[in-house]
Amino acid sequence: MINISLKPYTEAGELLIPAVHLKIENKITAIYSDVTKLNYLKQQLLKEQNVYVHTQDDGQYNRLTVEETFRYYTMLYEANMKAEQLWKEFGLQQQLKNKVGELTSSEKRLLSFIQPFLQRKQCIAFVEPFQNLQQAERKIILHLLSLLQNQKKQIILLSNNLEDLIISGGEIFRLNEQGLHPIHMEEERDEQIPVDTIQLKIEKIPTKKDEKIILFNPPEIDYIESIEGDVFVYVGGEAFPCTLTLNDLENRLKPFGFFRCHRSYIVNLQKVREIISWTRNSYSLSLQGFTKAEVPLSRNKLAELKEIVGI
Repeated sequence: MINISLKPYTEAGELLIPAVHLKIENKITAIYSDVTKLNYLKQQLLKEQNVYVHTQDDGQYNRLTVEETFRYYTMLYEANMKAEQLWKEFGLQQQLKNKVGELTSSEKRLLSFIQPFLQRKQCIAFVEPFQNLQQAERKIILHLLSLLQNQKKQIILLSNNLEDLIISGGEIFRLNEQGLHPIHMEEERDEQIPVDTIQLKIEKIPTKKDEKIILFNPPEIDYIESIEGDVFVYVGGEAFPCTLTLNDLENRLKPFGFFRCHRSYIVNLQKVREIISWTRNSYSLSLQGFTKAEVPLSRNKLAELKEIVGI
């Protein structure tokens, strides 16, 4: 276990983050917040001797081949794992002869994980580890994180994308002006909440933004998210606050092909392109039209979804 104490952060006389105490155990600790607060948290973690902070900006040697890179870092860190085993774990066997500078951005991101993976420091912090990565690369990152856990490493994930943190399977916290507190994303219980059989004919869903009330037709909506009682309707990748509860929206939108895929999410099934399996108990739904639009799928809802779509 590692204990980290962070000083309060103020900007223009306003307290953005109070004093925070982190207790990092042998599991994934995921922290969700906005970019400003995450940048401050990253800078504080960089001052910790027992913490290695990995970002997307970590430099690489573009003139080396992928194979040379693996061999260099295994020698540099005196790794117990051979380079041949490492590049298999990273899924980069087909790129061994390519120079790092010739790799795609996703391949470079994967390769950059070699430094935190071989670190001798006890705690590894990753800043936006899944950002702009496709399904295949995300699965590899999850695999690497599981290997780090097997090495008894403490792992911190920092992101302003809650969906990215959910697939990690870690304990999720929200960092805001009130401090650091857990976000409860429990799975649904087996018992079903009775739903009124009357089909409500709702043509508009009200949202509010910039002091304006904006009305959306159900087919326009991609998905709906609830975070600690605050409900957001997502349309075209943009979030719109909504005063209706998630249960109200579920009842109103069910006749229009919407599905309660998770305790905190409702999705428009017409927008779903893929059902993604991350681990045995971790699933998500990929929505068409947006490269980063993914919502979690509860394992207790998987069978119901398959029945609805006929698979």
